[in-house]
Amino acid sequence: MRRLVTAVSVLMCLFISTSVFAQSARATGTVRDTGGKPLKGATIHAINKDAYPPEITSSTDDKGRWAMIGLRTGTWTFIAEAPGFTKAQTPWPVRVAGTAPIGFVLARDLGPIPNALTKTVQQQITAANSMRDRGQLDQAIVAYEQVRDQNPKLTSMNLVVASTYRQRAAQETNVVAKRTLLDRAIASYTTLLSSDPDNERAKTELASVRAEAAAVK
Repeated sequence: MRRLVTAVSVLMCLFISTSVFAQSARATGTVRDTGGKPLKGATIHAINKDAYPPEITSSTDDKGRWAMIGLRTGTWTFIAEAPGFTKAQTPWPVRVAGTAPIGFVLARDLGPIPNALTKTVQQQITAANSMRDRGQLDQAIVAYEQVRDQNPKLTSMNLVVASTYRQRAAQETNVVAKRTLLDRAIASYTTLLSSDPDNERAKTELASVRAEAAAVK
């Protein structure tokens, strides 16, 4: 009888260990700025309310790389943030067999846009920023473009629009859609430079996004 009990206990332990192991997965990725520079010390949060623990945190090394282990299989929400940058988030499937790397591209937080803005415009920009920070990039792009089109003198809005297009492109897996998003970012930078040809940031980011677009095949 004792041998039988011992054997059953061993089998139960093996079953439990196998079940836990089967649900344990890992996630990896990188965090870079819109110019392609790795961001060291960026924080990554993985959130899944159905898992235990429901949140796991990691940070990037000097090459912008990060990794997490012990994640339950399923869809997690990954959020990347770094001081001076707008945060980005995306839902991502985590699998034991292999989770695709997650590449985050964070845009600089431009802060208040210069020049006198009416209260209505400020509210519109704040609302668009909130959508962007929640990961609703398509909606944010529409809101930003509306502000830009209604206020032609706010040429710097093209930087915000271009950066958001690049963030959205970083999430896109369809090659054609990704290239379209990068082309729209290029158009926004080009529009800005047509009115402000000495804008060094726009020149640098335009060269970077053109390289990204050329690499999409």
